[in-house]
Amino acid sequence: MKLVLTFICMMVSFSAWSTVTAGNVDCPIQFEGRVKEIIEPVGASGFFDANTVVFENQRTLKGEVSEQVLLEVLQNGPFKVSVEKDYRVQLRSGKLCWIEEI
Repeated sequence: MKLVLTFICMMVSFSAWSTVTAGNVDCPIQFEGRVKEIIEPVGASGFFDANTVVFENQRTLKGEVSEQVLLEVLQNGPFKVSVEKDYRVQLRSGKLCWIEEI
């Protein structure tokens, strides 16, 4: 019975393992950086407006990353950033995959 229960738990958890490792495959550029400046767009604001966030690269984790990275982050999106805080950033084709505060 324990063997069957263990097997079922392993089968259910396979999708979780693939989700955890998907970021490493799908996002080929990764770095840790500090937000130096947030540039907001000028003019009328809309729902899909994006701020330009200036990151100072502190440590390259994967791929080729320059010393300063400019990145578009939606104002009303799921990711919020603050000036002078450190983040782990994942990019694909110059676009944001994932960001988390460290």
